[in-house]
Amino acid sequence: MQEPVISVVVSVYNHERYIERCLRSIAAQKCSYPFEVLVGEDCSTDGTRDVLRRLEAELPDNFHTFYREHNLGIRGTHTNSDDLVDHARGKYLAACEGDDFWLYDGKLQAQTDFLEAHPEYSACFHHCTVVGADDEPNGERYPDCPEEDYSYREFFYITMPGQLASFFVRREPYLAAKEHYFALQRYDNYAADRRNAFLLLTLGKVRCIQEPWSAYRHITSGGSSHSATFHYTKEHAQSEVDYGQTLIDYAERYGDARALRAAKETSYRVRFRWCHGPYKVTKLGDILRDLRHEERPVGLAFSWLRWYTVIALRMARGRSVVL
Repeated sequence: MQEPVISVVVSVYNHERYIERCLRSIAAQKCSYPFEVLVGEDCSTDGTRDVLRRLEAELPDNFHTFYREHNLGIRGTHTNSDDLVDHARGKYLAACEGDDFWLYDGKLQAQTDFLEAHPEYSACFHHCTVVGADDEPNGERYPDCPEEDYSYREFFYITMPGQLASFFVRREPYLAAKEHYFALQRYDNYAADRRNAFLLLTLGKVRCIQEPWSAYRHITSGGSSHSATFHYTKEHAQSEVDYGQTLIDYAERYGDARALRAAKETSYRVRFRWCHGPYKVTKLGDILRDLRHEERPVGLAFSWLRWYTVIALRMARGRSVVL
């Protein structure tokens, strides 16, 4: 068997209703590059495991399913997804969660062709269509990047280069950057897609293909996803503040001037955000004291105002945003 050029990781938990659609969309890929598909079934409490065992005989030989003996989860130092990535062998790494699916059968071919031809790029994403439990578009819009190349500006406004099902990166540089980041990480849990977006920008350019080649299932109730279970807490506020500081620590060691400025703008924005209200974890006096030691402190001091102003303008224009 040929060594895979692409490794696709599929994290699965309680996706009984959706996993078949997901895996068949991956199996339908028309790709001249050999690829492997690593599926992690994380001790689901529904019938997901039964569905996967039924599909084993129908899926190609490049599909490999790991049936966990205990739940690895989505948080912590070694998650279900982390374990799949540890088993990956491809030059490139792609991902799709078990309740999402791909819409274009040439997606892997196109993303691989692009990175093969453009070594200055660290990653290649694309747009997605947001669907509900019935697989049909639900009218929502994911906050995809509207520009062909992602930027620190869009990172600051929490625009993502793409949803996870569009994720396609050079595996070894990405994993090395993650390892460096984890060595500096000051928090237990925070949105990994935001961290990844920043890391990939420090590694090179990031392409955003302006076509909806995947479907993102957004369920806000009755599911186990982040969207269905998230609530603001003081712990979340502290994690966001610590995330901002980790960005600074990483940029000082591994980034350039643009990365460091974006990290500081993000850090001061979240520190101002959480210096008041029921989830207060920072002090205004400490923020103002730290600003006195910064270059171009006025821009950092008003990062929160610029963020809210631009977000409000984008919402008024009908653009999807992350709050």
